[in-house]
Amino acid sequence: MEITNFIALSVIVVAALGIGVGTMTWAYFGKGSISVLFKEPILNSPDFPATDAGSKAAVYFQQGIEAYQSGDYRKAQDKFTSALEEISTLAEVYHNRGLVFANLRSDGEAVADLIRASELYQQQGNESAIDTIKQNLAALKQRKLERENNKAIPAG
Repeated sequence: MEITNFIALSVIVVAALGIGVGTMTWAYFGKGSISVLFKEPILNSPDFPATDAGSKAAVYFQQGIEAYQSGDYRKAQDKFTSALEEISTLAEVYHNRGLVFANLRSDGEAVADLIRASELYQQQGNESAIDTIKQNLAALKQRKLERENNKAIPAG
């Protein structure tokens, strides 16, 4: 009788662990980790230098745009990061990666990348891009306020 109880208890524990791990995996990798705030990437292509690194960065940038447009934000994040590893001064790449981070609910990283993009746009004298960054940051702030307000409302 004790073996039957042990087996039943083991099955229950394994099932509970499986459900817990499955739920956490879905929350991190699945749709639970995505909140599409920015539907479209910044399509303006940076001025890539005529070097091997510039060529690689251009390919990664285009692959990031394609992944973004297809909704594969994790792949887009990887491609934009690869572009920045080749050339670290590309405002449009930081801008797009910031939008990707926002869509993946990584708001801290999103803000950091958007601020870096705005600094680079400032160096370029690109005021319209800076205005777009301000709008992006305002949208992030609004989402944060809505989340805080939703948490403050007691369920009832």
